[in-house]
Amino acid sequence: MALTDIEYMALEDCVGPENITREPAILDTYNQCWGHKAVFDQKFSTRPAAVVLPGSAEECQAVIKVCNRYHIRFKPFSSGFEIISLALENEKSILLDLKRMDRIIEIDVKNMHAVVEPYVNIYRLQREAINYGLTVGSIGAGPSAGVIAGSCCHFGAGTTMVSTGGLGRNVLGVEWILPTGEIFLTGSAETGAGWFSADGPGPSMRGILRGRSGANGGHGIISKVSVKLYPWHGSPDLKFEAAPGLPPSAKCLTQVPEMYKTFVILFQSQDQMFEALSRIGRAELASALMGALMFPYGEGNDEQWLAIQEMREAGMNFTEVASKGVALVIGAETKRGLEYREKCLLKIAEEMGGYPLPLPPSEQARFFSAATWHFGFVTAAFRRTGDFFVSPTGDGSPDMMLNLRKEAERLLQPYMDKGLLQQLGTAEMFLIPSEHSSVGFHEENVSFYDPWDDDSLQALREVAQASEDPNGDFRRFGVPHLGGGLQVEFKSHVHQNWGPIYDHYDVWLRKIRDMLDPNDVGDWSGYIPAIFP
Repeated sequence: MALTDIEYMALEDCVGPENITREPAILDTYNQCWGHKAVFDQKFSTRPAAVVLPGSAEECQAVIKVCNRYHIRFKPFSSGFEIISLALENEKSILLDLKRMDRIIEIDVKNMHAVVEPYVNIYRLQREAINYGLTVGSIGAGPSAGVIAGSCCHFGAGTTMVSTGGLGRNVLGVEWILPTGEIFLTGSAETGAGWFSADGPGPSMRGILRGRSGANGGHGIISKVSVKLYPWHGSPDLKFEAAPGLPPSAKCLTQVPEMYKTFVILFQSQDQMFEALSRIGRAELASALMGALMFPYGEGNDEQWLAIQEMREAGMNFTEVASKGVALVIGAETKRGLEYREKCLLKIAEEMGGYPLPLPPSEQARFFSAATWHFGFVTAAFRRTGDFFVSPTGDGSPDMMLNLRKEAERLLQPYMDKGLLQQLGTAEMFLIPSEHSSVGFHEENVSFYDPWDDDSLQALREVAQASEDPNGDFRRFGVPHLGGGLQVEFKSHVHQNWGPIYDHYDVWLRKIRDMLDPNDVGDWSGYIPAIFP
């Protein structure tokens, strides 16, 4: 449904004519994303009625007040990486593109935190922070993902979770513009004392802010966040270079920074690999740790094939490593500390019958970039078939996640045997311990499909339906799609179907939504509706 001229002019008055549009050609650049064929069966999702680019919290507040006056739905986003960031429930909805709000406001070295706006991505903050001997945790969506999106609004899991935590646990305070237009501060910032401490102890607004996987733009705009920073052990002078003849986009780290080392350790079985992740995590050795997703990537097919051959010559069996390998980065303030961590790691490997794989220096540097900043994860995911899907997923104890993996193998294997879905062998997963394995593992089973092949699409949809079935084999592993964070509610109905099983959490989630958004102007496609359709 198009906006009336009066409605459009009211929004235009908030941001100026150069920062709003309803031109169809531009709007259609905002409603296409990977995953659309699987979910919507077409390239496009719902076209927004307008796109607005606010430049400050005050402009965001003014736009939201107009939305309340004319009952226009809105959804904010930053990088817009995933399908959920652009999906809209109805046509009288606008997207708030927050790219003008891109300031790093503060890096507090003494108290080890940074205050940023929505369009500051993780890599930019990391590169600024390492100048002060600090860094911030990364997430699997890649270095271009927004700090605010990953920590406040969406899921945000990554390989550095073993040392930095994740999933919103680094949020020290936010400036939150509610769907009513009110501005709400949390943590020590609320008192004007600075952004150094979160709210607590006891019940916290951080749970209402994001819970497990966020509201995905459904309950307002986070216009500032303070996030915790962690020690960076290496030099701030990092060299990224492209090989002769390659474009600038092919630049990569030329060597692992001093005071860091990378390892890939192969074990005899998947069970041993899970146990090794637990032990390495509990020993507090790693700055980044994961089940070994080591498939290489390149700027083009020729470069990727060359990388594959180099790794094979070094003894790398991709299928074996993906199912039974552990990949990690260790770092320390001193050479003696680094040597001690390496000795402890190799002792654990020896006791469990694992052995380190030899990696060429170029692959060590590539893996360090991938584990520290998630360079290449998304590139490799899209390179194979054009699209990928993350399900089944879960968070829990190592034993629970091992059982989830085995159940996922049983679900996925028939489709792989028929060539409808692809994995490396039988065990391609994004598997990461959190906070030195003290709060369990996070697991995403990744499969690859062809969005332009009807049979492959159907196979993918059957996998999704099986993992979403509240009475199926995955019921015991918890709410699917990262707790609802990777689904479009009006298509998948995850909260509607799973809420009654888990203490009617959907009822309480709707109560929270009604409190924050009494006029129902926040887009709920990635959150929860006031009333289920």
